[in-house]
Amino acid sequence: MLKQFILSVFLVLIVLTGCSAGEEEVVVNKESIEDVEEIVINYASTDVDFLPSETSELETYLTVYDNGPGVILDKSSNRLSVDLGNDITRLFNLRKKPTLEVRIPDQFKGKIILDGSSGNVSGKDLVQNELEVHSSSGNVELHFIELNSDVELVTTSGNASVLFDEEQPNLDLDISTNSGRQSINLSLDENSQTKKGLRGSSGNGENKLKIETKSGNINLN
Repeated sequence: MLKQFILSVFLVLIVLTGCSAGEEEVVVNKESIEDVEEIVINYASTDVDFLPSETSELETYLTVYDNGPGVILDKSSNRLSVDLGNDITRLFNLRKKPTLEVRIPDQFKGKIILDGSSGNVSGKDLVQNELEVHSSSGNVELHFIELNSDVELVTTSGNASVLFDEEQPNLDLDISTNSGRQSINLSLDENSQTKKGLRGSSGNGENKLKIETKSGNINLN
């Protein structure tokens, strides 16, 4: 009986999800970054893009196709949290899932943390912020115009890609993986490589870049 009930609920959710898919809408939220030292983006299963902006406030752009919950901005102490309201029906709507874009003011010099599960992460035109990204099955791609801070990237089965505009970014590299492939297209000094890891440095080696995966592939270029 319990299995039949769960199956019935599952089927109802699928039907409701199909019926709820509507017109595209972009919901905008803004918040001051005054006195903020850390920005935390809890993206869960939603794909998220984040990038620097010339705006004076942090801005979020959530693209949705239903009347479900939006973005919650919570500023307390020196931290600004970006959270997405829970809506279980969105998990079943594979054709029109929400997407989130976070625009972070250029003048913000603090740390950015992204924490999620199956959502993909894309960081564009990055220059100055310390970064920490945690994902389970979502893919992560970071693009640096210039690397000037420490970066930590942890995934379970998601792929991790880091792209540099610089020919020799200033980094101290530490990679560890269980079964994922490694593709490292950087010129590294004093590097040591095994099937499950790689250590090396580039440029003056002053910025730590740590990438850890279980089964995800790693690409540096």
